Amino acid sequence: MAVLLDEIIRVAQDDRQSLPNLLRSCVILASELRDERLKKWANQELDGYRTETDVPHYRVHQASAYGQFEGRFQRQYSRHLIPSGVLPEELRHWGETVNVSQSAGSLHDLARDDLTRGVIIFPWPPNMIAHYSERLVVDCVCHNAWQELPKSALIEILEAVRNTTLRMALEIRESVQESGSDLAHLQPEVKTEVQQIIIHNLTNLGGNVSLRDIDASGQTVIVAGDRKSLDAALTKAGMNQTDLAELTDAIQVDGNKAGTRVSKWIGDKAHKMLIGGVKIGASIAQKVLTEMLMQHYGLKM
Repeated sequence: MAVLLDEIIRVAQDDRQSLPNLLRSCVILASELRDERLKKWANQELDGYRTETDVPHYRVHQASAYGQFEGRFQRQYSRHLIPSGVLPEELRHWGETVNVSQSAGSLHDLARDDLTRGVIIFPWPPNMIAHYSERLVVDCVCHNAWQELPKSALIEILEAVRNTTLRMALEIRESVQESGSDLAHLQPEVKTEVQQIIIHNLTNLGGNVSLRDIDASGQTVIVAGDRKSLDAALTKAGMNQTDLAELTDAIQVDGNKAGTRVSKWIGDKAHKMLIGGVKIGASIAQKVLTEMLMQHYGLKM
């Protein structure tokens, strides 16, 4: 496994090397370490993200919308800006942001394709264009609409993946070397440190460490407004009955909304937080606990 780790470092630091091959090596490493978080992230980068909610933050970029319009007296507008405000609130993301869900390999091909001329096109759905064709610009009919993302945004995504992989592999190698352990037979405390390195790097990247479904300890899904599901997730994540009672008091004081008392509870309990039975750093723990409470309040899905 040490050879595999060295290979990941070698490929990650060389821009000429294939990013998909680097990610496949990460899948192998994750399998050897039995780390589901790293395996899930690497596989999603290889295969693409299946749903909009799966797309991590570093793949969400601002992207304005443009359209091809025909106005009075046969006037043509080949690239007219479409303000997002003309769309219903639930559809305004079609004029504001793009979730880049494609695989890392396809993004690499797009980024190096000279035909893109520095801009990547994300077409609107045909049915949406048809529905809003006469509602976007006064006295004009829209025949086509799309969002534009600069090629540099794709390069940022690919560089974020490559740089995170490099840092993660270097930190794992350093941790193992300092402990004098064999990567193939890690001592429990070293394995815990390696897991924390993976969690830390993927969280900083904005990747899916499954905070959304709180895979923190057994894939417990938190249902908005359901205190039982929240308590079940918190218990699996290291909280006891006293902690849960204190949270109840904090929620009551804040008036069933995330306020100062709940925030204080999160800060006080972060040191107890477990992910997959492994204790994690306080800063990451606070993010996880905050995500859990936001799901409970129905503020984040």
